[in-house]
Amino acid sequence: MNFYEVGGLLVRRWVPAQRRRAMEVWDGDGWAAYSDVDHVLRYGQLLTEARALALLHLTRDRQGTLARFSEDEARVALRSRVRRS
Repeated sequence: MNFYEVGGLLVRRWVPAQRRRAMEVWDGDGWAAYSDVDHVLRYGQLLTEARALALLHLTRDRQGTLARFSEDEARVALRSRVRRS
């Protein structure tokens, strides 16, 4: 699984069992489909897991109405393949 920052958004790219590449964007409460592959390839910055966690927290904090994740909850949310949005 790879993580990218694209214009302030956290985007993850992974290969599911069907071997199609999937991309999702973190909206603060869950992952949603993200289809702009060209935008990621042109403007995306590859992130370390630590930077991805920081951006996940930042995006969630921007929502204002959502409780902050603990570090363990954030790691689970970062890697969870179940879409929550």
